[in-house]
Amino acid sequence: MSFKKHRKIFYVPGMISLVVLPILFLWFLYFSNSFKEYSCIELGLADKKSYYEILNEFDFLNLRNYKIFVFNNTLEKEKNNLINFQKSLKIQNKFKDTINGIKLQLGKKMTYEVYIRILDILQSEKTPTYIEYQNYLWILNGNQRKEKANQREKEHIIVNCGTSFYTHLETLKIEAEEKEKEKNELLLSFYKKVWFLYLAYLGIIILNIFVLLKFNRNRKYNQKSYL
Repeated sequence: MSFKKHRKIFYVPGMISLVVLPILFLWFLYFSNSFKEYSCIELGLADKKSYYEILNEFDFLNLRNYKIFVFNNTLEKEKNNLINFQKSLKIQNKFKDTINGIKLQLGKKMTYEVYIRILDILQSEKTPTYIEYQNYLWILNGNQRKEKANQREKEHIIVNCGTSFYTHLETLKIEAEEKEKEKNELLLSFYKKVWFLYLAYLGIIILNIFVLLKFNRNRKYNQKSYL
């Protein structure tokens, strides 16, 4: 039986680490939510004077039959309470209920995550009207006929090319475009600062590959192969 001679293949020390470690590092960043984007919700709260001015004008405390939800715990323990609140809110908004409303009592032991979740629900259900003061939040639908009448009165005074709803949508669109622009500018400025690191890393890989090929080309070893 004849054996064919082969030469041993060698690699430059550190070559595997050079290629694998950056991949593992990026994998770690991805699964540790390092690239997760965070945002905020703009919330306007009435001061004591404004609150009582609104109360005297609309008397919203006595305008509705309020269904009460009490939140005074952590997000995990308030999970079912939040689900029930969202269901009630969905029904109220769907049928534009102007007889009933929802009142939330925000307890002192309620965690910040619960408050944020409440705001998320209000926004996701496209809730038109709600007001918060001290430890309570009232949620109600306005009278559609009165709102349309007020809108017609305003149209006689002010010439507007679009409704407030579409104006709001346009504002949201502009804000989203501005955020995307800021994000791209931030990434561009970051790459401009560290571009030489990427270039150096690429250069090291190319150099190691070149050394590896040259090393194996010049070193000849006899090695018995096996079938």
